[in-house]
Amino acid sequence: MSIRKLISLTLAITLSGALSPGPLSASAIIIGTSMGLFGGLLIALGHMIVELPYVTILYKLINQFKKFLVKIKLMLNTIVILFLAYFSYLLIKDSIKVFQNNALPLTGLNLTITNPLEAISIGVILTGFNAYFLTWWLTVGYPLIEESTKYGARGLSIAYISHVWMDYAWLALLASSGNAIKLLGSIPYALLLLITALILITFTIKIGSDTIKMVLK
Repeated sequence: MSIRKLISLTLAITLSGALSPGPLSASAIIIGTSMGLFGGLLIALGHMIVELPYVTILYKLINQFKKFLVKIKLMLNTIVILFLAYFSYLLIKDSIKVFQNNALPLTGLNLTITNPLEAISIGVILTGFNAYFLTWWLTVGYPLIEESTKYGARGLSIAYISHVWMDYAWLALLASSGNAIKLLGSIPYALLLLITALILITFTIKIGSDTIKMVLK
């Protein structure tokens, strides 16, 4: 496979991960309401802080890491469930507050995030403790790592750069859309918070259900 074909394969496979709905995407929309496009870029940076070393480790230790991930999957799922449940609670709480006041509070909502480190931290948490993301690279995304090994470190670098720019572009776009909705006024913003909370609750229930099945096996 040529470098050009490796890049094409990377772009095609990345669409199944980067553009699929998930907690990271929903969080980008919410953070975008207070930080705009910049918030999405910061979440993507937090995502990359975990993803880049993870992909590098897989590049060298794929078989050993598969066994390790199975052992810690319960812990990872539990952490993500608690985080998403709390995040959803804050969204619903803030949505109710906006509906009741029929205005955006001048002091900002409880969930308003303006500290870049907080946005980056959310990207780190929803990536590093997301067993589904970790599994994606072990399954769907693994052909990219496998093919890139044919070209050494250069191949891995090209494949990863071809992948990660889409994460940045997608999360920045979602963050911008969140900011645009907020500018429409209090009711659209409150609905955005509520809908996003329901989406996150859906993810929480799905992860919880999968975790229970895993424990009962």
